[in-house]
Amino acid sequence: MVAAGLLLTGCASEEPTTAAGTSAPGASTVETPTATATPTPAPMLTVGLDGIEYTDGAAAKSLAFDDPESLLTVIEELIGEPRHGEDFEDPWGNGDVWGTTYRWTELTVSVMKDGPASIAVLAPTVGGVPVRTLGGVAVGDTRETVVAAGGWDSWDEDGDGEADYLGIDEREAQGTQSLSRPGAAGREYIVVVLDGDVVSQLQSPGNDFADI
Repeated sequence: MVAAGLLLTGCASEEPTTAAGTSAPGASTVETPTATATPTPAPMLTVGLDGIEYTDGAAAKSLAFDDPESLLTVIEELIGEPRHGEDFEDPWGNGDVWGTTYRWTELTVSVMKDGPASIAVLAPTVGGVPVRTLGGVAVGDTRETVVAAGGWDSWDEDGDGEADYLGIDEREAQGTQSLSRPGAAGREYIVVVLDGDVVSQLQSPGNDFADI
């Protein structure tokens, strides 16, 4: 009887197991949480009124129109083609050189002599990197998309009653007078050029107070 008691005592101290040798249902287990990797943001070029914001992964770089050399250098690197410039003259035919224009398939950069740059985006991407306005408008978008993002009619070039140029992402230019809105302060904005109802260009900066 003593031997039988010892045998029963020994069996009772063991944890019940399943046939496969694992803990039986009801036994507590602790799971180690799996770390989730933070996705790296995709590269992006955002067109503003003072320059282009270039986001490459988690880093961002501001390419100011007031610093044309830095802007041109990054564009050369993105597209993989060196710059080739041609002088442009005053619009009145006096022969005065006003600056230099650099052309690529996706982008044109015009640099005033001893002054800032301006750009014309001609494609949805530059060097494979998507280009958007602050409101998310890109070349290839529709007129409806621009209007939904806050765009307004700027100029009806062909007189057919529908604007061929829209404005977006405006800001007031203090100390100026609008040429198209008498009595109002001038404004700077991004010019959205349309081919029919499709965006063909994004130009920055544009304004309604200069006469050229």
